[in-house]
Amino acid sequence: MSWANELPSELLCRPTGLVVLTGLDITYNAIHKSIWDSFCNNRRSDRVPLKFNVMEADHVYPKSKSKRTSYQWYIPKGILKRSWMKKHLNEVPAVVVVFFDLDWDENLWKEKQMECATRVEIVRNSLQGQGTKVSVVLIQKNTPLPPGEDLIASERAASLCSMCDISAKSLYVLPHTDHLIGYTIRLENAFYEQSQSYYHTEARKVKSHKDFLNKTTHQLLYVRHQFKIAFFNELKQDTHTSLKHYKQAYGYMLDLRMYDTNMLEIKTMAGFLNYKLCRLSFQHNTPLDAIAQFRKHIDFFKSRTGTPELAFENSAWMSKQFQVFGDLFDEAIKLGLTALQTQHPGFYYQQAANHSITRKQLCQALCTHTGDLPQNTVLDGLDNLEYFGQRPWRQGHQSIDPPDAQKERDGIIALQIREKQEDHCWIIIPLLSSAVAQFKKYKSPRMKRHLMVQMGEEYFHAKDYGKALMLLNKVMWDYRTERWSPILTSILNLSLKCAYLTARIQDYISTCMELIGQYSQCSIEDKSRIEKNIFKVMSNELPDPEPGLEQTAVESAKTQWLTAKSSPNLFTIEMSTLVSFIECKARFIGDTTSADSKVKLEVCLRVSCPQPIRFSKLSVLFNNQIHNSKCEMSDGRGITAASSPLEADGADLYLLPGKPRTYSFSFLPSAEDVGRQIEISSVALELGNSDNGCCAVLRWVGTGADASGSTSNTMFKQPITPFSVTPAKTTDIEKWLQFKTNPVIKVVSRKAKLDMTLIHQAPSLLNEFYQVQIVIQNKEDSKITDVSLYIALQNEEEYPQDPGAHISIDKASFNGKMQVNEELVLPDLEPGQKLEKCFFMKCFQPGARSILTKVKYTVSVTVGIQSLTCFIVII
Repeated sequence: MSWANELPSELLCRPTGLVVLTGLDITYNAIHKSIWDSFCNNRRSDRVPLKFNVMEADHVYPKSKSKRTSYQWYIPKGILKRSWMKKHLNEVPAVVVVFFDLDWDENLWKEKQMECATRVEIVRNSLQGQGTKVSVVLIQKNTPLPPGEDLIASERAASLCSMCDISAKSLYVLPHTDHLIGYTIRLENAFYEQSQSYYHTEARKVKSHKDFLNKTTHQLLYVRHQFKIAFFNELKQDTHTSLKHYKQAYGYMLDLRMYDTNMLEIKTMAGFLNYKLCRLSFQHNTPLDAIAQFRKHIDFFKSRTGTPELAFENSAWMSKQFQVFGDLFDEAIKLGLTALQTQHPGFYYQQAANHSITRKQLCQALCTHTGDLPQNTVLDGLDNLEYFGQRPWRQGHQSIDPPDAQKERDGIIALQIREKQEDHCWIIIPLLSSAVAQFKKYKSPRMKRHLMVQMGEEYFHAKDYGKALMLLNKVMWDYRTERWSPILTSILNLSLKCAYLTARIQDYISTCMELIGQYSQCSIEDKSRIEKNIFKVMSNELPDPEPGLEQTAVESAKTQWLTAKSSPNLFTIEMSTLVSFIECKARFIGDTTSADSKVKLEVCLRVSCPQPIRFSKLSVLFNNQIHNSKCEMSDGRGITAASSPLEADGADLYLLPGKPRTYSFSFLPSAEDVGRQIEISSVALELGNSDNGCCAVLRWVGTGADASGSTSNTMFKQPITPFSVTPAKTTDIEKWLQFKTNPVIKVVSRKAKLDMTLIHQAPSLLNEFYQVQIVIQNKEDSKITDVSLYIALQNEEEYPQDPGAHISIDKASFNGKMQVNEELVLPDLEPGQKLEKCFFMKCFQPGARSILTKVKYTVSVTVGIQSLTCFIVII
């Protein structure tokens, strides 16, 4: 019941004294406009807390009530009038200031003085007996002389005060000079002192009534008077005294006799007082006092539900109390208060949302009346009640029994109908959103996810299925990795409904794939139904609606599905983010392979769905994309279950539940792979065919892994049974577990089949032509071509200017030009053929010499039915 629980704006604002300025023509007089601007513009925090209004001199203010001399026969009709705070904040000023253009040297002084006194009298008459202070400000053109130096000014000031019946402290001069803002600040400081005096006097007037009260018939007045005294002290900016009187008012509130007919009024006023107490405690930097007060408040009122037929009102009230305290707590933190991970506003927003959820449930249970609220009901006048928290059909009645039983019944029914018309979801969602923001701020991820799931549920109930699906998708990853299988199953079921109602094919298929897997806790019947829906969607048919959906929503969804299926759909599902019914592992056979050997790899697939399923294509992708087309396998028989499991014996993509299938691939590496690694970048498995329906590409990164964090799903400890159709055989489980992934293989050079021998007799003497004989023999199975021999000093790079040696081929010669390396082109060699070559080295300096010899050649080899050309280097 938002009308009963919303705190009025006059309670939420910071009370400031009201000062009314009269005599200023801010429309046509530029000087007056600048004076008004100096008061109301740029109200910094260092200026006094006052509120300024401009009024006409004859503005009629609320009439002052005559002072009551006796409460003997007075029976209060309520605790606090709805108009009282507004009146003292916005209508009854503490000070009325009369501005008047008058210089001390005015020639027509007498006439002007009389005119000013008349204006003051008009203001006094319009105040109708209020205790408001009246001051006069003379707007002058020149800066006045210091006090005592201008005798004419002193004389005329005394005369003016006497004529206007004001004290000398209430007469001020405002020179309109370049220093206007300085004079304005001095004036408002004076007005602030006068306003404090006014509110102090008003509080004493209220306090004086206590002597006339008795606790038998005037319990409500004890609360009312303490509230008023506290409020006047707030207007006076004496918050400590104000807090003391609010506490007294709250204590008197708890002592009131409570029954169903006055429970709403008491709880409404208790909420007001609790708000003031908590706010002032935070303002005084005593947060523990605020928290203690709030807990005391909740503990006292949480079980006082009032009329049973209106129990939802109590939940609504409780929700509002937690929300308001959360707002106060959050505001205090923004102003510098330090919160803890175990004590911050998020907990209060969460409780506010929980109470609103309870309110919705009570509404569904209690509000059974159908139809709309009639135009003329007992709720008429709901917005014009005299007292806070009262019922419109029995205003002013404080008796235990309602004055009119029929009106009471009609009122309850009207309130139930009104409550039924509330959209509770949009009350709950903002509260949950506020709580999520707080738990995120204070690093409580699990609480944040829990609340996001609740938000998703509320968006679902609010029929905003797109937002519900978005929120649920954000949290499911964490529930997968943290092994929350029961929670995950529940969230997936809700996500599936949202995906169906929004006709989002990709989300629908990916959710179905998780729900039919071995880690889902759905029943066998539900898994079979969901798997059949996968077949329907992939065959371009409409899936069956999920159980429990409203018929109107289902009809709308069918229209969206027809639109979505009007064109072929091809989409990719990242399997690393899911815990799917299909598992994948891939591996290379071995860690290394030579350039003239085939690279072998295997892919193992396993499904845990209730029924066998056929996929359309399997492909393995590598870091070197040239090999991507070499490891593909297609099965063009469709995606539905085959007529007989015997078809699985063929080289197809037909998979039986719980039974692993291994697929082997091989290919020859390319020349650029030599010396590098070939890595499996991803495995793709296609479900369906985009030519005549829908195609989902299931993609595993690397050698296959899912959201459980490992390729074997060891993070999930639930057994395969009883959630699978049949238990997996032990041999099948062992086969799956024994399949170890291997994502990379290194391609090494082909081993050379060529002998190279160096024949020489050490040592070598200085300046001697030292002979070295090289014998090369081809041991390949075929002829080698493009043979070349390279000879060099190994340390030639270290001594490029003075290597100290010279090399010559075939004959000993030196023409004075240093030569440190030679490369020769040799003839082709048949299998088994030998070739001899010799070279001479002449050393000019003593020391050790290292000689590098290198032979390069090309040979053609056959691998299977393929022919390769290998370029080989032997050193």
